[in-house]
Amino acid sequence: MIINEIRSFLEAPRIAYLSNIDLQGYPHTVPVWFAVDGDDLIFSAAKKRARVKQILANSKGCVVIGGNTNDAEGYLIKGDFKIEDDPSFTLRDKVLSHYLEGKDLEQFLASLAGEERVIFRLIPLSVIRVH
Repeated sequence: MIINEIRSFLEAPRIAYLSNIDLQGYPHTVPVWFAVDGDDLIFSAAKKRARVKQILANSKGCVVIGGNTNDAEGYLIKGDFKIEDDPSFTLRDKVLSHYLEGKDLEQFLASLAGEERVIFRLIPLSVIRVH
């Protein structure tokens, strides 16, 4: 669907800047890792992170990917976030393996041992080219 238009762009391990609304009504923007899952973007976060509470309170948000001086393109992807559990860690590992491999991935996974994590999924409603 919407993501198919830029799927090849999203295959590179770029940093996404995720924006949602904090509990006081202000924009909250953080750099995050992501992966594509079907027609959605997925992100992994510790369950105690502020962004998880904020998304539960207001599911609307967006990410900006690319648009830096060395990128030929960049996109603003708007949509609704959905929080979901990932008991098998399949989706978490999909996000992490988009950026890490081998020993680096193993070490990072070891650092997360025992941490309660969730997946949040951005269901895109629009994609706007920004560069």
